[in-house]
Amino acid sequence: MELVIGKMGDREIAVDAQELVTGRTCIIAQSGAGKSWSIAVLCEQLCKAGIGFCLIDTEGEYCSLKDRFDLLWVGSGDDCDLDIERVDLSELMENAIRSGTAVIYDVSETDMQEKVAGLATVLYDLESGLRKPYLLIVEEADKFIPQSGESVKKIEEISRRGRKRGLGLLVATQRPSLVVKNVLSQCNNQIIGKLSIENDLKAVSVFFGSKKEVEELSTLEPGDFFVMGGLMREKVKMKFSRRETEHRGLTPTLTPAKPGRQKKPRPPVSPPVQTAAPRPTPPAPPGDEAIVPVLIREEAIDIAKGKRRRRLPFLEPEERIVTAETIYWPLALVEVRYIGGLLRKTTKTASFLIELVSGHFAAVSRGMKILPGVAELVGLDETAVRAIAHLPSGGSTLPELEADLRQPPDVVKKAVKELEKRKLVTVVKAQGGATLYMPLLLHELPRFSSLRQVLEVKTEPLREPGRPVEIREADLRSILKALEPTLEITGWRTVYYPVYEIRFASADSERTLFLDGISGKELGLPARRER
Repeated sequence: MELVIGKMGDREIAVDAQELVTGRTCIIAQSGAGKSWSIAVLCEQLCKAGIGFCLIDTEGEYCSLKDRFDLLWVGSGDDCDLDIERVDLSELMENAIRSGTAVIYDVSETDMQEKVAGLATVLYDLESGLRKPYLLIVEEADKFIPQSGESVKKIEEISRRGRKRGLGLLVATQRPSLVVKNVLSQCNNQIIGKLSIENDLKAVSVFFGSKKEVEELSTLEPGDFFVMGGLMREKVKMKFSRRETEHRGLTPTLTPAKPGRQKKPRPPVSPPVQTAAPRPTPPAPPGDEAIVPVLIREEAIDIAKGKRRRRLPFLEPEERIVTAETIYWPLALVEVRYIGGLLRKTTKTASFLIELVSGHFAAVSRGMKILPGVAELVGLDETAVRAIAHLPSGGSTLPELEADLRQPPDVVKKAVKELEKRKLVTVVKAQGGATLYMPLLLHELPRFSSLRQVLEVKTEPLREPGRPVEIREADLRSILKALEPTLEITGWRTVYYPVYEIRFASADSERTLFLDGISGKELGLPARRER
């Protein structure tokens, strides 16, 4: 029997029902990529085929399957068919296995670990005698079989020995790097969607034949999945079908009020008696924003362990990890206007992200990328910035620079001395004895016409101190106006980015490594200055 679950172009994609129900399958995709949707589609197809399964629901989002299909919902709410605290679980699951009944086991309002451990034990013991095909689906598997921490051992045992008893296992997770490796390695069927975190990509790389395919995972659209293993004759990339039941795990949508006169709320019929009028509470000032991290501290340390320096290959590392701190790096999303245009001068706009410690530009998407910015210009006065901006690659003499800047000799000389001190210019003797000043900037100065950065990431209130801001709006305005006199800053939004600061120490040295709190990649950020 085959179950149609989606399409690849115009071709319908079906999976082997026997392999799905009695085999070992993992569904892996990051938040928002369609993991829960794909599980619901599989459940709908199983229900239509009259095939029994038990789904562990950690968020209470699969109860909508009851709207269309005849199944049992075990949970804590009034609408549930059976109370999870009072049900005879052994009797329930024996009847479900014998009759091929689907069960939604909703643990969202309970002690999840305890309830899931009990369910897994009952299923394993029952199937040891019944040996009738039945599927256990474990949503958010990293909660129950984590790589580090307390694990439900019976789920691990089901992954190893359940197949001979007819008990199949499907584990689903957003974070494969956090799931017990022994369970994932037992999964000979894989359904894998979009992933972006380096550790997670590394965790699923064993299922792919090439690095290019692994890299493709970060570019997948929601609903697109690779289906591999015994479920199909060949690996395919497909899109799951539309659901037949409502998706109750969707993020609530903001609905703006209709324009026009708003009705005043009616006062309560019997307002509470108050002895004194309460003082109005002033609105809380808006706090700083922080981008939500994805990588946890233990993962960051694990990545850092692989980056310790060694004297020779295969020997013990000479470095040790001394500290591992979570810090929040200050960024600003800056919007500017200026007068520009080659033929016709008009008002132009630009926007960019700048990190507020050293002045590098940044791009934030599935992690943070550090880009050339104005770091080399931070701390220079306005004339020095204008001077380095006007110096051609072939160099200029002081009189030529005076003419370009329209400044007196003593001001230009002072600016050039400052650039020499910062090693941003070099002095060479030209033919005829002329002294030329040539720029030594590592990167080209920014062109505002190419800057179109936006910030579309999830944020939350900053709950701990961030790295101190060293570049203020006034500092940046001074630099930018030196580069483009007509420019004005029209928008400034500060947000903090999660970074792990790892400090290594060896017998004779110390160094600091920064890891991206979303992607886990190394970041080229400046270490703290010793005070």
